[in-house]
Amino acid sequence: MSTLCMNQPMPPRRVEPTPIHVLLVDDHPILRQGMRQLLELHGGLQVCGEAGDGEAAVVQALAHKPDIILMDINLPKLSGYESSRAILTAWPQAKIIILSNQDDPHVMKKCLDLPVKGFLLKDIQIEDLVEALRKVQAGEPLALPVELAGKLQKHQASAAGQSLDSLTEREREVLRALSKGYTNQKLAELLVVSPKTVQNHLYSIYQKIGVNNRAEAIVWALEANL
Repeated sequence: MSTLCMNQPMPPRRVEPTPIHVLLVDDHPILRQGMRQLLELHGGLQVCGEAGDGEAAVVQALAHKPDIILMDINLPKLSGYESSRAILTAWPQAKIIILSNQDDPHVMKKCLDLPVKGFLLKDIQIEDLVEALRKVQAGEPLALPVELAGKLQKHQASAAGQSLDSLTEREREVLRALSKGYTNQKLAELLVVSPKTVQNHLYSIYQKIGVNNRAEAIVWALEANL
């Protein structure tokens, strides 16, 4: 005769993983609908909201705090860049991936400098997009697609060359000394000018090469092999 053992341990309950909540931002409703259906066919992904313009994107992002925001660039009211900047200003932890048909390296660099987590083109395969979402959610870096990385590299090299050409000989001298770790006082002594003149040179240099401070200027000078 069989008996029921009351002390027999229950099998462990299967715990479903928490889905990745995604906010879709695109001004084409049909594209959003199709993207929702494709993403939700894959396990562990859930579209928690949609926005058809940049202002709505900011409101939805800050209200719902999704895990990841898929953001188009060309949007009404606010561009994808402006929306991303507004979201990241209010919520620095936001994870934004740009999904666009625009491969302008200038726009790409502006967005990556915010920084967004990635920049992808809309012709991406859905499997690759799902993989990108999971990587970003896991905190892994998202590499640029090869063709975009090549365009961005060429753009940056061209911009660096143009910036270098815009510097006067005295400004190049200041930048070379700066990259050696000279203080403003030491620069003033080296150039036989006042510290105020050195500050003026540095301000002009920062403006021309597109940096914000001494550390960034030093990195720029080293990369430019000045």
